[in-house]
Amino acid sequence: MTAKPTWTRDELPQALKQALEQAIDKQARAPMILRLTEILGYTDWVLMLSGRSERHVRGIVDGILAGLSSQGIRPMASDGVQEGNWALLDFDDFIVHVFYHPVRNFYDLESMWSDAPRVELDLSPEIM
Repeated sequence: MTAKPTWTRDELPQALKQALEQAIDKQARAPMILRLTEILGYTDWVLMLSGRSERHVRGIVDGILAGLSSQGIRPMASDGVQEGNWALLDFDDFIVHVFYHPVRNFYDLESMWSDAPRVELDLSPEIM
């Protein structure tokens, strides 16, 4: 069995790094970025984040959208943004999933893509 390659935060595309930073500024928790280029045909990266409440999820999404739109970057598609349980933002090269944490645990996308390389984010334990 060969070891999965790992990626670092510095190797991420700039827009994805910006999305992560905006989410952290909004107090998102448990961020995880997976490299899915070899696994999926429709995107290269997935960023998953948790919020503490439905309102918090909406705040994280708003922060990501505002931060990226200020650079002229807008999602191709989005879903669930108003509900606050699980929002999906599709930026083509990367997808952002922002979950209310119990919903994230229920769907457990991390295990679905368990063979995908993870990005070493080097963030503080309270964020992770």
